[in-house]
Amino acid sequence: MDKKHKKADFKKSVKSDMSGKIMSDNFKNVLAGYIKKLENIKKSGIDPYPSKVNRDYSCEEIKSDFEALSINGKLSVAGRIMSVREHGGSTFVDIEDGTGKLQVYFKKDKLGDENYKFFSDNFGKGDFMEVNGIPFTTKRGEKSLIADSYRLLSKALIPIPEKWYGLKDFESRLRQRYLDLMMNPEVRKLFIERSRFIDNFRNYLKEDGFLEVETPVLESIPGGAEAEPFITHHNTLNIDLHLRISLELHLKRLIVGGFNKVFEIGKVFRNEGMSREHLQEFTLLEFYRAYWDYNQLMDFTESMYKKVAQKIFGKLEFEYEGTRLNFNQIWPRLKYKDVFEKYSGINLDGIKTREDIIKEINKRKINIEIEKKAGLGRIIDQVYKKTARPKLTGPLFLIDHPISVSPLAKEKKDDPGFVERFQILIMGSELGNGFSELNDPIEQKKRFEEQMRLREAGDKEAQMIDEDFIEALKYGMPPTAGFGVGLDRLFMILSGVSSIRETVLFPTMKLE
Repeated sequence: MDKKHKKADFKKSVKSDMSGKIMSDNFKNVLAGYIKKLENIKKSGIDPYPSKVNRDYSCEEIKSDFEALSINGKLSVAGRIMSVREHGGSTFVDIEDGTGKLQVYFKKDKLGDENYKFFSDNFGKGDFMEVNGIPFTTKRGEKSLIADSYRLLSKALIPIPEKWYGLKDFESRLRQRYLDLMMNPEVRKLFIERSRFIDNFRNYLKEDGFLEVETPVLESIPGGAEAEPFITHHNTLNIDLHLRISLELHLKRLIVGGFNKVFEIGKVFRNEGMSREHLQEFTLLEFYRAYWDYNQLMDFTESMYKKVAQKIFGKLEFEYEGTRLNFNQIWPRLKYKDVFEKYSGINLDGIKTREDIIKEINKRKINIEIEKKAGLGRIIDQVYKKTARPKLTGPLFLIDHPISVSPLAKEKKDDPGFVERFQILIMGSELGNGFSELNDPIEQKKRFEEQMRLREAGDKEAQMIDEDFIEALKYGMPPTAGFGVGLDRLFMILSGVSSIRETVLFPTMKLE
């Protein structure tokens, strides 16, 4: 059977009758064999799913400290059977326990005819087992364990795929992530790396004196970003609530309340399109520091990115899809309007209205579809994303955005119409967003009202007025700098995977 047909057969096989799918007759017979083995085990008076496990060492511990443990004699190990190789009166089995793989040698004259036959007849790939035995090295030099006794820990009822062709299909891997993790050690390694990646951001901030906090996931007014929210309903209060789209407005309330350094790492939810770098549910890091502006914030974030990258990946030079990224340089700071004019030909100093920007777009024949309900800021953002952003390899800071695209940032005193904001750009993607926070309640309300006019005109992503946040600002918020980054997207670039869904254990998928 060629690989193409084996792959097709595997895809049929994973759709078992447990999920109501039609299976091949061959696979039905395979499943029936697994059930028969389970029945044989039960008839023998053996519990196929016991609670207690006798396990002295992990596979990795045995292999790394093999010489010393060999002196001690008998050891106990436990794990999943990943392969079985029979040779007459002996069988070699590879078991894996999450730390590594260990070869176990089952010998008929060591176990006895009856015990050896029971193992051969009723155990197979996917089963979890416990083995007691003595360490030894094979003629080929492989560190192994010769079994003295064994015990079933969990009986598998569906065969695991063959490693050499199974689970290559991208959608299948994401839908059945447990099989992906089981068969691909590099995928398990990726998620261990991701966990350490997030921990290092957390540790970096805590070591600098930041307080980690938790803020509400359910909000009556979603704010802090331009995105369409998901809506749910609170039965007891009989009110509609939104899943948060940002962490910003609650964290800034905490600055008002007297905390000087706060951060949160948590899930946010945006009801927007799917792409290789967009998720509807993703992990966001946001932090806020009182008595700072965006210049100090840029210095801090550049240092943080470099130190986390070095700690996790052991380097500051990366390659992504054939492009070299040098984190070790001093990151350039490019003005938004300069970059915008360079790639679009439009001078933003002369753009004051929606009509102004549309006129310039038509004049230069920029191919974008302008939404009828889009305001000035949304259209400027569309032009930027079409003409300029794909050209920005980075890492770099794009600074001083138009006020129309930044309703929560403080206006520049020396350049009216623009704000003290930056974005970190890497491979044409936004991988960090920060600014000097607007703390003037009157100006903030004015900008919210402009956003509400856009929303009422049909822009579902425009921000709502959060009257309680305005009330908080009226009590006074010190000069503050704030920053946010989607950690999934940043990890995608640094780890070199091609889709953001690869960085999430269980991404949202279209139902089959």
